[in-house]
Amino acid sequence: MMDLYVGLDVGTTGVKGILVNEKGEILFASSERLSMITPQPAWAEQDPLSWWEAVRKILKELSGRSEEIGGKIRAISTSGQMHSLVAIDNTGKVLRNAILWCDQRTYEECEEATQILGGEENVLKLVGNPILPGFTLPKILWIRKHEPEIYEKIAKIMLPKDFINYMLTGAVKTEHSDASGTVMYSVSKMEWNEDVLKELKIPEHILPEIIPSNGVVGRVKPDVAKFLGLSEDTLVIGGGADNACAALGIAVVEPGDVMVSLGTSGTVLAPTKGKEPDPKGRVHFFAHTVPNTRYHMGVMLSATYSLEWFKEKFLSEDYDRINDEVEKVPIGSNGIVFLPYLNGERTPHRDPFARGVFFGISSYNTKWDMVRAIFEGVAFGIKDSFDILKELGVELNNVRITGGGSKSKVWNRMLADMTGLRIQKPVVDEGASYGAAILAVSGATKEDPAKISKEWFGVKSYTDPVFENTEVYEKLHEKFKKLYTSLKEMFRT
Repeated sequence: MMDLYVGLDVGTTGVKGILVNEKGEILFASSERLSMITPQPAWAEQDPLSWWEAVRKILKELSGRSEEIGGKIRAISTSGQMHSLVAIDNTGKVLRNAILWCDQRTYEECEEATQILGGEENVLKLVGNPILPGFTLPKILWIRKHEPEIYEKIAKIMLPKDFINYMLTGAVKTEHSDASGTVMYSVSKMEWNEDVLKELKIPEHILPEIIPSNGVVGRVKPDVAKFLGLSEDTLVIGGGADNACAALGIAVVEPGDVMVSLGTSGTVLAPTKGKEPDPKGRVHFFAHTVPNTRYHMGVMLSATYSLEWFKEKFLSEDYDRINDEVEKVPIGSNGIVFLPYLNGERTPHRDPFARGVFFGISSYNTKWDMVRAIFEGVAFGIKDSFDILKELGVELNNVRITGGGSKSKVWNRMLADMTGLRIQKPVVDEGASYGAAILAVSGATKEDPAKISKEWFGVKSYTDPVFENTEVYEKLHEKFKKLYTSLKEMFRT
């Protein structure tokens, strides 16, 4: 009987599951949509049981497919949205909706916690990242302050994918890549930070045990296995945070590898063997799904979303036509500069007040000049992260692009030219679920996850830089940066 494996990804807008064999061939994929709850402006929640319901449907479908092809699901692993908080009581009951990574209610708690811990510089030394509203720690502090009756009942807190593992096995565990996004974890020491917990009076017993990403959480509970059509010896493997799993899925696993994820938001992720964060806190510093490896990550909030927004409001053409027209416009967009800060920006500015700007429009310009300016502005935002990583001494060689924006030849060309680096497009671009599948195989077979990811990875196409363009973009990037600096105070007022 053929051994098969499942990779799941619990995202914000949906849950995805893939069924793979030991060679990494995707045999079947299934997905379910999720909706978000917004009780107040800037709040974002979901019912964790809606994740579980979606996972159950997907696993039931995948187990049926595995039976049809004469295979057996040997292991399941899950990736998930980072930072989001799930709290359960001592009977295992979910105490409230999960507060999501994109929720912005905890600004005061971030300020208070940073002050108690001796200021941001000290926080970076303790946990490797500044305390931001998206992270898990301030969500716990918010519940303690605003919902004390719920806080008193908390027996365990979990991240989304850990909740799914708990529902499958009954065991409460997490792993390093997700733990590192809580700001209660020392990224340099790779363990819960006792000083942070002590100073903020958070009892360590409510935190899950940390295991390796390819460690075994447990076996699927008999009643769950029966309902899903799984064998009772099906293993559940630790899994990982979404970005770390996405990087694992395209073999971004060691220093020199780089993942550019060009989706609604944009990320630049680069593994490192170093143990020190960016001292200015401009890029995140997290643990990878690969043993004893960490990564730096820059995040921009409105990457392909900038183009989606403009298309929805002002364009009727499809994306193929848009790409064709933009390719005809010269570098520099005939004088227009676009700042892609529609909803604030994270890297490098950490400025929630920043907003989108078109600058330099004249009566000469066409709408396609404006659209090209959007493409260039997004690419400059990605370049900002590359420049910070270079400044930190991070090795940048094998650049692999993923996400919806990677389908655009224009963006691939711009990023190659701006960075001066070859851009690789992977054969398989399944995101975090593919990395989770690698961890499922690794956990069941005890093979090194980095080794498996390299064996499964293949390049579909390359885009090489044109160095004459690189020099032109360098000058334009300086203009882009100066524009933000000149408007920074105006954004606040």
